[in-house]
Amino acid sequence: MSENIKITFDDGYKNIEINGDPNKIIRINPTDTAFIQRLAGFEDKAEEIKKKYGDIDLSALNFDGEDTDSEKMQNAAMNVEKLEQCIRELINYVFGYDICAIVFGTASCLSPVGGRPVYLNFMDVMFEYIAAEAKKQTTRSQAKISKYTAAAKQTDLEKSDVPYSVDLSKLSSEDKDALLRQLINR
Repeated sequence: MSENIKITFDDGYKNIEINGDPNKIIRINPTDTAFIQRLAGFEDKAEEIKKKYGDIDLSALNFDGEDTDSEKMQNAAMNVEKLEQCIRELINYVFGYDICAIVFGTASCLSPVGGRPVYLNFMDVMFEYIAAEAKKQTTRSQAKISKYTAAAKQTDLEKSDVPYSVDLSKLSSEDKDALLRQLINR
């Protein structure tokens, strides 16, 4: 029978709580290059979707009690539903799973909040977060690379002038003899 082995390593994923709600946690890897490529194409694909469905007359969905044209209302509702579905599919594609169910729940991602559809508010915050994470990762990478390249840039002369100490009391007789021969042959 085969044995199951469990390993743990840093896979870059971050858990992000949405709007202070511990029941709304999304999981993303902000430095995954495939994710970043999908994210980079988001705006173009969103524009294609908008062009496909055109401007939706949301005033036709007004339920203020006035007489409304039911055909106009049905067409607008159908287009809103199709647009909603396309935007959700696009966002889910970008993040690689059904993130919309967590972020928006059953509310429409097209709902206007602060004069814009709520999905744009969410995507703006995500773009800002990912840009900040990418900047942090770049800074960390540069620091690590500098640490190793600084040692490699040292010339042989600089390396030989670096003082070091050896605790002779811890060396065996053979090691002491080898060290002495090495110092004499310099």
